[in-house]
Amino acid sequence: MKRLGMLFAVVAVCGFALMVPSVFAQDHKEGDGHKHGSAPTPEQMQEHMEMMKMGMPGPQHAKLKEMVGTWNTETKLWMGPEGEPTVAKGVSVFTMILGDRYLQEDFTSDFMGMEFKGRGMTGFDNAKQKCVSTWCDNMGTHMMMFEGTYDEATKTTTLKGETQMTPTKKAQMRIVEKRIDKDTCLMQMYITEAGAKEFKNMEIKYTRDKKVATAE
Repeated sequence: MKRLGMLFAVVAVCGFALMVPSVFAQDHKEGDGHKHGSAPTPEQMQEHMEMMKMGMPGPQHAKLKEMVGTWNTETKLWMGPEGEPTVAKGVSVFTMILGDRYLQEDFTSDFMGMEFKGRGMTGFDNAKQKCVSTWCDNMGTHMMMFEGTYDEATKTTTLKGETQMTPTKKAQMRIVEKRIDKDTCLMQMYITEAGAKEFKNMEIKYTRDKKVATAE
């Protein structure tokens, strides 16, 4: 609620900054003898314009939009640095939301007879100039958050974050997402626990479902 209130305040301030000059000029022209508040300075107007510009989607968001559609997934899960992975099939649906500012992923799969559902959200923070991402699912109550960068030369996004393994145990996470081509993507997730070496915990291969794309 606090964040929502802050958002309304920012929107109100931006709108007020654009509205005040014309109102002030009109009141001054009428000369009703009452004193009015001073108009925003050019510096204040410039600051508010920059804030509005910062909130608009750009080329990085257009790049995210390329993932929109339905994808078939093959997930490999390793519980430790050794041993064979558990493999599962699934479906992931990507949509752009909130004025093409964020890419939302709705993931459904089956792990060892249990239904798995997860939701991710990825964006590009214009202020930080970084890729940002969140993830939550029906197997836990901990929302994971990541930040990172996108390398256009290799079509690779690298994100880093932290996860709560138990109430007293945390682990560092590194995600590498590579666009192999317009219909194939590969996501690899690595985990580093305290006092241990990093190991690959998960790998998901995304293949665009062209039948669904044709139907759409």
